[in-house]
Amino acid sequence: MNPLSQNDLRALSFALEKIYSISSLEKFQSGVLSAVGRLFACNTICYNEVILPDSITTWITEPANALPRPALREAFMRNFREHPTLAHFAQTGDGRSYRISDFISRQQFHDLTLYNEYYRASSVEYQLLASIMQAPGQMAGIALDRNSTDFTENERLSLDLVRPHLIQAYRNVQTLELMRRTVEERGAKLLVVSRSGQVRLDNDDMWSMLARYFAIPKSHKSLPDLVNRWMNNERSRFCQGSDVPSPSVPLVTGNEMGKLKLQFIWGGKVAEHDLLILEEEPAGLDSTLTRREAEILTWLSQGKTNAEIGLALSISPRTVKKHLEHIYSKLKVHRRTAAVVRSYYL
Repeated sequence: MNPLSQNDLRALSFALEKIYSISSLEKFQSGVLSAVGRLFACNTICYNEVILPDSITTWITEPANALPRPALREAFMRNFREHPTLAHFAQTGDGRSYRISDFISRQQFHDLTLYNEYYRASSVEYQLLASIMQAPGQMAGIALDRNSTDFTENERLSLDLVRPHLIQAYRNVQTLELMRRTVEERGAKLLVVSRSGQVRLDNDDMWSMLARYFAIPKSHKSLPDLVNRWMNNERSRFCQGSDVPSPSVPLVTGNEMGKLKLQFIWGGKVAEHDLLILEEEPAGLDSTLTRREAEILTWLSQGKTNAEIGLALSISPRTVKKHLEHIYSKLKVHRRTAAVVRSYYL
């Protein structure tokens, strides 16, 4: 076995970036096939979820037209207990990457009913397989197929290096799905936002919600400048020194249609993403702030003076003062500190 080359390591790094960018269980299978398929020369790559001893619940291939016909899948189901890698997993729970040739010779493979009824018709002579999800009696696996040359030891090692990341990415997506369902039960939206401003877990409803309160079209797939500035300010507060910062002040904006509250959840100093929760309320509440008022309240929460707020927003301190009077009236408070505290409960 030769050490992995720089090109191999670059390809692995690119694949891992793609794997960790998958944002939902719905996209996980096809996303994994696309990322891993770029690492290896193979005729087909398959994603299967298996309930041992006799059921395959998911079967996806890349390319998609390589999915076996129903008769061939039935042939596989009749004989898949003969598969040496699956048998090894069933006996040991070992989900590491293996080739069929790690267990039996090519002649022994050809003698199997599984080969003669399924693999021969599918033009598969060699296979590399790894488990990426394990539970009692269950597994999810990725299988790469070739018809000419066997997979090398370096290729087996590369898949083994990727495998723990596939497992962790799957757990991450499960956690994100749980968080999203929990948030959406109260009618809110959950966004995962990278430190560079890229949004994950987005959908058309979320962009429509933002478009109702900010001057952006529905097709604009990036956060408004105001939201990005507010999030960057929140991040800078949390990153300053070792002192525990005050809780994040929600950004609240509104118009005749209603009110939108954005809550920032910091991911931590070494994290690459933070969370943003969007919650909309219908019109009719006296506490609804305009976009400009919400922006001023955000700066107010940072301890900025009227002059500093005016400089940041390119307006005069007198205009800032007038906006503050409107804010105090809507929030039914009389002081700056009270306005900030009241905003926590908007």
